[in-house]
Amino acid sequence: DVSSRLGSPLAAAYRRSVSCALDGAVGAALPAALVIEPVVQGAGGMILVDPLYQRVLCEEARSRGLPLVFDEVFVGLYRLGVPSTSTLLGIRPDIACYAKLLTGGTVPLAVTLATEAVFDAFRGLSKPEALLHGHSYSAHAIGCSVASAALDMYADAASNCNWVRAGSPLREQWDPELVREISRLPTVERAWALGSVFATAIRTEHGGYASSATRELVMRLRPHGIRARPLGNVLYLMVSPTTEPSRCTEMLGALRLELQSDAMAQATQRAPGEGERKETEHVP
Repeated sequence: DVSSRLGSPLAAAYRRSVSCALDGAVGAALPAALVIEPVVQGAGGMILVDPLYQRVLCEEARSRGLPLVFDEVFVGLYRLGVPSTSTLLGIRPDIACYAKLLTGGTVPLAVTLATEAVFDAFRGLSKPEALLHGHSYSAHAIGCSVASAALDMYADAASNCNWVRAGSPLREQWDPELVREISRLPTVERAWALGSVFATAIRTEHGGYASSATRELVMRLRPHGIRARPLGNVLYLMVSPTTEPSRCTEMLGALRLELQSDAMAQATQRAPGEGERKETEHVP
């Protein structure tokens, strides 16, 4: 509950830091808007961000007249168990972008939502006043039909076993005890689960986005019917919001088994490859 933490010493420290950065911006560094990927930075390595920090950041930006833009292409539409991450942060953006789960990844479709104030800013009688840009696949009939069916499915108890009721998060899909067990394994640095996403970082001397520490693990999971994607030394499992928790438990069980194997222990101790030696040059 972010709102209950707004009066904490940590929130005050966040606010001082953000205010200093925003008030210190001058010239070309002056911000025009605040753009964030709420709660989880996906391609950056499945990094969890304290929602309290982002709430404070949004409040400070808005108090200075900056519009808030939420990139919810990955995290939105029940990816984290809720329709929008604005529920988790407790603050609504001026602009929000969605894709991916909008159509379940079947056909291209993206949506950008905006408040009336933002929309009205592009009203006018002349062409220069208009917003002369849109998505390449905006509003095409097949994409919209698929999106409509997908959104109905996510919020229907008859088709989604994880649906609880309107206004409530989806049912927890990952077994909390299994997640804790995996996080305590000697080959694991950290592990977390939220909504339909589970991620774990493999303990290695050569971590980072360019690491190949999870390559062996990805291959060892395939006989279990699991297709996972590595992000450096981070491996993540991502299911549908409609996936049964029992299947998620099976996946975590297989992952735990492979993380405990001798082959995995040896893989994390191998000398780094060429990409790993250059990891300090990479900026996600």
